Amino acid sequence: MAGEYGEEQEFSQDFVPTTTPVHVLSNNLDIDECFYENNFVKLIAYDPFIHSYHWYKYNEFDEEELISEDSVLTVSQEGYYLLNAEYSIPEIGNFDTTVFIELYHCPTMVEVPSSFIPNYNGQFDTWFPFFIGVSDFYVRISTENNNVIFESTSENHVFTGEYNGEKLPSGSYLYYISGTYRTGYVFEKQGVLELVR
Repeated sequence: MAGEYGEEQEFSQDFVPTTTPVHVLSNNLDIDECFYENNFVKLIAYDPFIHSYHWYKYNEFDEEELISEDSVLTVSQEGYYLLNAEYSIPEIGNFDTTVFIELYHCPTMVEVPSSFIPNYNGQFDTWFPFFIGVSDFYVRISTENNNVIFESTSENHVFTGEYNGEKLPSGSYLYYISGTYRTGYVFEKQGVLELVR
């Protein structure tokens, strides 16, 4: 029977947050950007012709909250932000611009196929989990009596239904997957996959 037994999740002690730079004024369009939970976004708005920066935390129901007057703003929270920048360009004059920024958390997940059919027709010939927002992982497949037949730490090394050059028979095999999401949370998944010939 195919499926998962469950997933455990805790925070990695080795996690080092990353900072994603976003150049706010490069196209003067509103910005819609995702970043991983427990990480940072550096909103960069430097321009030599800007003489005034005003960053706001924005909520459509409350007043805008001024949070910085620097050219760079580093944040770690989802939400809506607003930049009001005042330009002073010689021979052109003064003008201002407003950029709306929506920041939200990127998804993270591990999707595990329940079966595969290694008949070399180009469809479902290999088995491997589908990772989104995962920084590192370990995959192991074993027989029901716990003989390890496959291990991988690379998406380039997938399970083909063979062990030591021999085709494995149809049947149920156990998988174990562990790793770290880009959010710093670790995960473990284990379950059963079906090899169908």
